[in-house]
Amino acid sequence: MNRPHRINLVLPQEPNAELVAAQAVDQVGLPLGFSRDTLSEVKLAVVEACLNAMEYGAGVVEVELIGRPGVPARLEVSVVDNGPGFAPGKVPEPHLVEKLQAGRKRGWGLALIRRLMDEVEIESRPGRTRVRMVRESGGN
Repeated sequence: MNRPHRINLVLPQEPNAELVAAQAVDQVGLPLGFSRDTLSEVKLAVVEACLNAMEYGAGVVEVELIGRPGVPARLEVSVVDNGPGFAPGKVPEPHLVEKLQAGRKRGWGLALIRRLMDEVEIESRPGRTRVRMVRESGGN
């Protein structure tokens, strides 16, 4: 694979649609030489981004995966929804005790994404939110 490999997906608002995006991570990352452990982390971040987009967005969720060969190889993933938008800098860091007391399982997505990926950019405004994530082979 000498040139970038790209997969574009349009996910419906249906249960388990995010798993299609997770499978695409393997399709792009394995030929680039990413380890299965690294790809598992990327898949978790992609699933979290897709679940957030499905929960807070409106309509379909668009996912673009780009694999860039090199040393290190790069895997770039963008998840886009058409929801109301949010202020990324104002999302509080989740605290385990508070989440457990409130009985909430959700709310960890952005923190996980930031922890698992090498780069995370979030652009959000009413009508469009884009989460762009990058992981390099051998990163984190």
